[in-house]
Order: sequence, then structure tokens, then C-alpha cells
Amino acid sequence: MLIGKGKRILDCCAAPGGKTRVIAEQNPESAVIALELHDHRARLLRKLVAAKNVEVVTKDAREFMPGALFDRVLVDVPCSGTGTLARNPEIKWRLKPEDLPDLRARQTEILQSAMRLTASRGRLIYSTCSLEQEENSDVVSHALANDSSFHLIECRRVLEELRTKDELRWNDLDSLLGGPYLRTIPGIHPCDGFFAAILEKN
Repeated sequence: MLIGKGKRILDCCAAPGGKTRVIAEQNPESAVIALELHDHRARLLRKLVAAKNVEVVTKDAREFMPGALFDRVLVDVPCSGTGTLARNPEIKWRLKPEDLPDLRARQTEILQSAMRLTASRGRLIYSTCSLEQEENSDVVSHALANDSSFHLIECRRVLEELRTKDELRWNDLDSLLGGPYLRTIPGIHPCDGFFAAILEKN
């Protein structure tokens, strides 16, 4: 995973818990905080992630005030889900153009809050299962423009490292990239549409 290794790791929007479980498995000696806004989803998360190094906290990521900062942060925000249309075709009828500005505002707030929780030299992954620029690069660009303590890491560099470690078995790295970002596209890749940006605090 792009998030890598850390001693204190925060998963900002954790339910249902698949990513949290992988993080805990890859970092068994680390303290992992999994945030979830809704009580019922937090209970489900706790059932699905039994690792003892994971603490599930029912809290809005925008209001979370930890005792210490984190060296790894995952911000997999709520989004339109347009990258999952093949599995969820009802999105085409449910999603309206006016939804995107509201989603972008919420995503920006969550990302900026997560940036404040990131320690110096810490790494933050911002991700969505959306294909929309408004939810992806626009959110990242806005956040970086308003916080000069962070810089963008080229995803190619991290993907090359993962391939060297045999943790990535996809040879055509160019197809996974959209500029400095990770981007998967249904029909080209054997998965949903996905976007990720890697930010590092100076």
C-alpha cells in the first residue's frame, strides 16, 4: 500500500475496515487509530478488524483532537463513487451535478483537518473511488495552495519502490499514472476507478 510503514497511523474515514485491516497487518507493532463518524459503522469496523493494535474511535475526522501527531495518515474520503459505476450503476441516477461542489467542500475540509494531524516528515495519502477532477486533483491542489508545509510526492517513485519489493505486479506503470497521481480506470485496469495523491509534510 502507498501508506507504507509508520509508528502512529491514522485512518480518517475507516469503515468498513478493509484498508484498516491491511494497514494493521503491515504495521503490527504500530498504533493505528481508525476513525468512523457513525456508531453502527464503527461497530462493524471493530468486528471486521480484530487486530489488537487498532483503536476504533467514533468521531468526525474534522473534529478529532489526538494527543500526538501521526507519521502516516490515510484520507480515503466519502465521494461520488463514479469509479465504481460498473458495480453500482444506480449512481448514474442518484448523482446530480450540484452534488459535486458539496462533496468537494466536505472532502477539502477532511483533507485539511488530516494535514493538521500529520507530523513533520509524515506522509498523507488522499484517495477516492471517483473519476471526477473536482473530487481529486482539484481538492489536492486547493489544500496544497493553502498549506505550504506540505509537498506532493510523485506516485511513480513510490510505485517503482513497491515493484522493486515485489509488492506491485503491474508492469505498465504509465497506465497507472495521471501526472503525479495514481489513477486506475475501469476497462483499462482490472479494478474500480481509483485516485490517490501522496503528500509529505516538510
